[in-house]
Amino acid sequence: MGRRDWSGLPDELLTKIGQYVSGHFDMIRFRSVCRRWRHSLPLSHTNNWHLQLQITLLKEPKPDYRIRIPLPFYESYDPELEAESSPYHTVPSSIVKTTVCIINQSSLLKLEETQQEGKFRIINPISDIPIKEFPKVLNLLDYPIMEITRGYICKISHSNVLKAVILPEYDDKVCMVLVLCDHGRLLLWRNGDEHMKEISNKFRYDDIAVYKGHFIAIDRWGTVSFVDSSSLKVVQYTPPVLSGGKKKNLVVCSEQLYVADRYFDRARTSQNPYGKWDPSVVDFKIYKLDEDWGRWIEITSLNDQILFLGKALNFFVPIKELSGCNKGNCIYFKGDEFIGSKSHGVSVFDLADRRIGSILSFPGCSDMLCSPSWFTAN
Repeated sequence: MGRRDWSGLPDELLTKIGQYVSGHFDMIRFRSVCRRWRHSLPLSHTNNWHLQLQITLLKEPKPDYRIRIPLPFYESYDPELEAESSPYHTVPSSIVKTTVCIINQSSLLKLEETQQEGKFRIINPISDIPIKEFPKVLNLLDYPIMEITRGYICKISHSNVLKAVILPEYDDKVCMVLVLCDHGRLLLWRNGDEHMKEISNKFRYDDIAVYKGHFIAIDRWGTVSFVDSSSLKVVQYTPPVLSGGKKKNLVVCSEQLYVADRYFDRARTSQNPYGKWDPSVVDFKIYKLDEDWGRWIEITSLNDQILFLGKALNFFVPIKELSGCNKGNCIYFKGDEFIGSKSHGVSVFDLADRRIGSILSFPGCSDMLCSPSWFTAN
């Protein structure tokens, strides 16, 4: 059979096919076929995540957060939350899409889209440190690419944004944005809103995610709740983890919900908040939600998978997808090392022997996050 001239497809068929192109890399390949295909699918089709939203942050009266609950936690009112006295803040906000992918079956990278058409920032998926060893021009069409997950960066004036998730997840139109800010606050923006609204709740949250088409948040006691975008309230979905860990991360994989609970070498208090004097991680526990029985089940082994806990993205990767990596059952996370060191601030926890340390102390583990050998930097 001779070669087909795919450039001759009717315009209406190209438009129909383009409607099903959701991934940025698939879109690049689609546009690379020929000039007609390129003009049938504008790059803005999937590269419109630099949304400049002029919104207003509504400052509601502060409730009294002084609550007492059984050990192991005591949550006290944080006086820093009272420092902002203005009832309104106009905050220009932008949303930037990021993609974690495996390139050439060897390098795990995060690509952050820029306002320049077709250009990305290449960064470490754990520490979010730019990887400078790459050449100025890298043709992604020359290498096989596997997309692992997507995330979003939301920038808001007067607020330290820790994480942002959107709904719908894989669409060009942003309808809702849930933001996790410092001190565990939740802010919600819905399409058409003139301001971001704070979710009124006494609890403070460690992480947010999208699960089965809904926003979820996990508080510092390990209780997962749905965030109701209509009532601006949270609805409890799971019992608390109550494992004694001090920071929870949500991980959604194949419609299964996991919690990574990390243990620190000192207590978590409002007088010594995390983020200012970061404590050292000394242990991890992983839990999987059993929805049938409404309980958390501890996972003692990840088998041949690796769990990555990034600054704004948490995800699993099977070791078979990363050539040269033969050590699974580990957690990669942002450690307490100096961010400019050779480890790029990444640490590893081995679930088998409970060993924890810099990524450099685990032979071979750092190769997938470093400058790869399959190109020569310009």
